[in-house]
Amino acid sequence: MKTYSFFGQLVLLILILPLIALSQGTLRGIVSDSLTSEKLIGVNVVLVGTGMGNATNIEGEFTITGIPLNVYSLRVSCIGYSPKVVQVDLERVTVRRLDIRLAPTVIQGQEVVITGQMRGQVAAMNQQVTSNTIINVVSEEKIQEVPDANAAEAIGRLSGVSLTRSGGEANKIVLRGLSDRFSSITIDGVRIPPTDATERGVDLSMISQGSLSGVELYKALTPDKDADAIAGSVNLSTKKAPEQRVMRLDLKGSYSQLTNAYGQYDVAVKYGERFFDDILGVQVTGNLEQRNRSNERIDLDYDQGLNNARDYQITDFTLEYTDEIRKRKGATILLDVNTPDGGSIRLSNVFGRTDRDYLVSTRNYPWGDQVFYTARDREQTTNTINSSLRGDNVVLGGKLNWGISFAQSTSEFPFDYLANFFEPSLTDEKTGKPVSGMLPGTAVIKTNPEQFIPFALNNFQTAFLYTAYFRPERNLDRERVIFADYTKHYSFGQWFAGELKAGGKYRVKNRSRVREEYYAPYYLGYWQDHYRAPDGTVQAKNFTGTRFQGFYEQFVKSPTSRLVHTADFLDATTSNRNLFGTYLLNPIVNRDALRLWYDLNKTGIDANGIREYYSNPAIDAENYGITERVGAAYLMNTLHFGPDITLIAGVRIEQEDNDYSSKYSPYSIGGFPVPAGVTKDTTAKYSETIVLPNFHLSLSPFDFLKIRFAAYRALGRPDFDLRLEKYASWTGASNAKTLILGNSQLRAAKAWNYEINTSFFGNTIGLVSVSVFYKDLKDMFHVLSGANATGNELLDYFGIGWRTLHVGDYALTVPYNSPKSTGYGASSWNIRSISPFSQVS
Repeated sequence: MKTYSFFGQLVLLILILPLIALSQGTLRGIVSDSLTSEKLIGVNVVLVGTGMGNATNIEGEFTITGIPLNVYSLRVSCIGYSPKVVQVDLERVTVRRLDIRLAPTVIQGQEVVITGQMRGQVAAMNQQVTSNTIINVVSEEKIQEVPDANAAEAIGRLSGVSLTRSGGEANKIVLRGLSDRFSSITIDGVRIPPTDATERGVDLSMISQGSLSGVELYKALTPDKDADAIAGSVNLSTKKAPEQRVMRLDLKGSYSQLTNAYGQYDVAVKYGERFFDDILGVQVTGNLEQRNRSNERIDLDYDQGLNNARDYQITDFTLEYTDEIRKRKGATILLDVNTPDGGSIRLSNVFGRTDRDYLVSTRNYPWGDQVFYTARDREQTTNTINSSLRGDNVVLGGKLNWGISFAQSTSEFPFDYLANFFEPSLTDEKTGKPVSGMLPGTAVIKTNPEQFIPFALNNFQTAFLYTAYFRPERNLDRERVIFADYTKHYSFGQWFAGELKAGGKYRVKNRSRVREEYYAPYYLGYWQDHYRAPDGTVQAKNFTGTRFQGFYEQFVKSPTSRLVHTADFLDATTSNRNLFGTYLLNPIVNRDALRLWYDLNKTGIDANGIREYYSNPAIDAENYGITERVGAAYLMNTLHFGPDITLIAGVRIEQEDNDYSSKYSPYSIGGFPVPAGVTKDTTAKYSETIVLPNFHLSLSPFDFLKIRFAAYRALGRPDFDLRLEKYASWTGASNAKTLILGNSQLRAAKAWNYEINTSFFGNTIGLVSVSVFYKDLKDMFHVLSGANATGNELLDYFGIGWRTLHVGDYALTVPYNSPKSTGYGASSWNIRSISPFSQVS
């Protein structure tokens, strides 16, 4: 309560200051490079001896309003350029436009060459130095000149960011050690909908870096930012169309050393131009890419030593090879119109898609006798489309930022087939030694797991198809947003100036997940000799002319013989692979054979109606439909005390009102080998209103030093499946009982975030930035997974209304809120290059 009282009084004081201020003159213009005429970003533009000033935006534009009528000296400065001071007379003309050209800093007597990448780095440094909050930036030039695979790779160049990878390519970001579900990712302020099945993370591999004009990482939020970003917020920015026509074609090719494969390419095109006396700008970009993302991995299992409980040994050695082709395509269409009031209206459309086509092959070499081979054939498609219409206009002497947007992300597995093969343990008739992974006697292997490999018999004629699963899935997320912000500049006297900003946003999200699972227990002889035709009739299967003809003929001779041998899925000369040049993965199943088998048998059925592939009713509990409605309003004031002190205070209020639809099992699902049962529809609602105070202080005691303090409250909404009115109860093998629940009253996590950032900068040292942060979290959501429970005691403890159907012990999985936790931060260093020039002799 003391924290709320302190911040409440401070916020109220700062917010009422603009009410007594009078706005008068306006100064606007563009700052550009005197040599290249390129517009400069993050340039500090200040009226000397006052608290009034601004920094140029991504278009190189600045605007200062609320200036008392007088004559001023205007100082324009940034890293890498010589500062300039010009006289500005606002006594006679209250609205003036002043375009300024800055000269690069040069080495006396030396010829210099300006490089695009270094110039971009200078722009990024200046943008960070002049920002009122804690921000890191990757420039457009850096993005273009460094061959990052996608947007995630570009973001990963910033300090405090780590990456998760898939097939050697980054696909998600982790800010300050927090899961990607706690970050907000936007394109020009429009959120990219989550692509995960249940979490709120975004797969950024579908967005090409070539369409971006910069990356902005906000490590501290202000009230005008969405609050559900405890870790931070990332904005992928685009620019207006250039004044001069731009046409660019980039062609790249590559070679995969892992698979000795060519056929990889990356094609990107860009066009931009302005029409009708600079009124209309048009930009179009496109990209098409194909990469081989195959990879190898090994996994070791350890246990206590056989002869010494205090020792250890390798008990299983698993090899995995993923053979993958990944394709990416994308396009952007950007239109911007310069309006008579000095503002603009922009129509933005961004599309990105990634297609993955891969076969995952595994086998193990166990110390014991459980030898399995697996083959998983998958197709995955992830795409996003972001469309927005937004404007920056001048209304009643203030700046109105408004917009509407639509965004959609889909992630689906149209084909996902897993086949597990089992090789029985045997004894070699010639030697009498155990084989198929069984080590002789009491042999112990602690290192060099390749020692397991010679003991494998690899008898693929006796190995057989054990089980098979088909698991299609589709996740869809649609989001519609309308927002408006209004900013009014003010000043009283020459030393006090600021901006009062207020706004609101309303967001509606519709999200669904549809997942199915079909299971065939082939090890029990569940192959069926009939199938259901598309017209509904049941007909006899016929494998004549296929690679499985021999299997079918054997069945005709001996109808009780229904085991499907691994050899039928292998090439005449068995395919295999030495992983890392050392570990033999043998066999590798023929992918075409795998698909053919599923196509021939997916509707298998016997005369009694018993299906070959059973639908698992327990999977229904994982499906859902959600409507989230989030309304937000905020008020913030930025107050400048002279040129060296800036104070931001404000408050944001967010209210969510959500509807959830899901499934529950009215009685325990069970049965062997395939679970039987039913699920029914159920619904839930959740509402919560959260007040989020916000405070920032920026100090510039010296020309080379800036210190920032931030204290603000943010939130994190639970994963999509945690608030479902879900109740999945089943009894498995050996009478093992399981209960998986949702929690419809699960609260959003809240965090007080405290941060101190110190930046040293200048033409000789560039930019060095150090940050320390601390997070005080309340109501963080967790999942208690597989806890041993009896009766309803734990359900009552977590406030769950459901009652268990199980008698005796059962494994309980349930989400819950923890009362309090903390996260404190490692320091973050950010070092930038020192000059936009390279010296030549």
